[in-house]
Amino acid sequence: MNNRPFPGLQPSAAARLCYWLLDVQALRDDAQQPPSDRAFIETKSHVLLLSNGSDGRIIVDGRLHVLKPGCLFICAPGQLLEVTNFGGQTLELLMLYFQAFVTPNGQASAHMPPEGTEPAFPVLGEALLPSAAMASQLFGVIETSWKQGTDSARLRCEAGLLELLSHALTHRERLTEMALELARLELERHYASEIAIESLARIAGLSRFHFMRLFKERFGKGVVEYRTELRLREAKRLMGSANLTLAEIALRIGYTNESYFSSLFKKQTGMSPAAYLRSRQRRIAAYSWINLGQLLALRTIPVAAPMDHYWTSRYRNKYEFEVATPLSHHYEFNLKALRQAKPDGIVAIGELIPPAEQKKLQQLAPTLFLSWNDDWRTHLVKLAAFLEREEEAEAWLRKYDRDAAAVRARIAPVIGPDRLLVLSVGGERLTVWGRQAGSVLYGDLEIAMPPELRDTGWHREITPSELAGIQAERILVHVEGGAAAEAAWRRLALSEAWLGLPAVRRGSVHAVIEYGCFDAPWNDYAAEPIGRFLNDIPELLGIPD
Repeated sequence: MNNRPFPGLQPSAAARLCYWLLDVQALRDDAQQPPSDRAFIETKSHVLLLSNGSDGRIIVDGRLHVLKPGCLFICAPGQLLEVTNFGGQTLELLMLYFQAFVTPNGQASAHMPPEGTEPAFPVLGEALLPSAAMASQLFGVIETSWKQGTDSARLRCEAGLLELLSHALTHRERLTEMALELARLELERHYASEIAIESLARIAGLSRFHFMRLFKERFGKGVVEYRTELRLREAKRLMGSANLTLAEIALRIGYTNESYFSSLFKKQTGMSPAAYLRSRQRRIAAYSWINLGQLLALRTIPVAAPMDHYWTSRYRNKYEFEVATPLSHHYEFNLKALRQAKPDGIVAIGELIPPAEQKKLQQLAPTLFLSWNDDWRTHLVKLAAFLEREEEAEAWLRKYDRDAAAVRARIAPVIGPDRLLVLSVGGERLTVWGRQAGSVLYGDLEIAMPPELRDTGWHREITPSELAGIQAERILVHVEGGAAAEAAWRRLALSEAWLGLPAVRRGSVHAVIEYGCFDAPWNDYAAEPIGRFLNDIPELLGIPD
């Protein structure tokens, strides 16, 4: 389907428009017409054309289109249509004249839209229905119902119009999906060259801005980020299999500057290329989600780990190449996978694995079972001893303490003695953080904690009316991903219970959407994600650099 949106409207806007069916006409032609008898139609409104015949031609603004059963076409007001039938076959064309509009207040109107309302349907051009049988059925229902003229018949016609428009949009969505896939394949073939975004957009048949937006929506990352990941993945492969210098590797993947490549590599993996190579010399398996974050702080990327983190895609995006053996949450599956991976060591959480399964793991490789009840610092120290990397753990903790002191100094003038409530908004429930989930905030940064939450461990559910019973001058709100959570947050933000809170009245509410560390703090209770969270806190609290 051609992309001819009106200014300011994207195809997704079609679902938010109002539609008014103005007229329905059927064109039938059983005989060839001489060229002098061409049928010209100048559209005064939007027109949806539905073909039910086996042949025919339509010319739109001078461009010829062949009509087949199930073919539909959406035209804008002012376009010139010319219907011809030089093939000698029966022409059956249903024409639905309609208006697409937005009312001044954004609400659907029960009355005819005013004269001169700007046409607003954002997608024009040709599309196909799934089958000719569907076209025939809709053609007959709409034509017959319009002739009946009753209220119920008109509603059937309106429903038919909406169904046809929805099929046109579905067709467009499929074409866009294929176009994006073609652009992605082109990027994967030529990632080492400086292929321009404009070139990829032309392949997809989209504007640069529209292409960049849709690419990120479809693949979860922007074009530049996607290309960088492709380049670094190849760099990791070359580092492990080819006898090349870093400069040669950088050049092969598209970087002429070795220093820039090294800096980019460290930003993506958290370690320099040299440290990365050292980390690959020892094969360690992380049995649970939390173990991955523990290992990363010691610059160790596991060869086996669960990669199905439901709260973030960060680990999959950054370490999927290195984690060649994904683990599950099924003991027998993991045992079989680890036998094949042959790790040099395994780290796990003891309370999450039955004693019988622990013995099986110990038979595969030296295994460290950390206690769920220990804090993240103790986990790091014990893991470092197991891996014989005590100096790295000590250096990491010293840096963390320096960072914590710097963040404390930065936020203290703004936060002062305010008690901070951390509220997580999900689609079906509200939860507040306790002392364990908020250990960085209430412990390392010494932010005052609401006294009502001191006996809460990780978190507890709460109702909007109960929020007034928590003494907090400042609130940090996390909204989980998804439409349900965003709708719940909108409802809460407009409720009397929320608007009456002291922190809300004084404007001391900070909201963030879909930040990984909030969704499952117990699964990210490890040194590396906690270090990231610490350094993100000023931004989360709206404190400028």
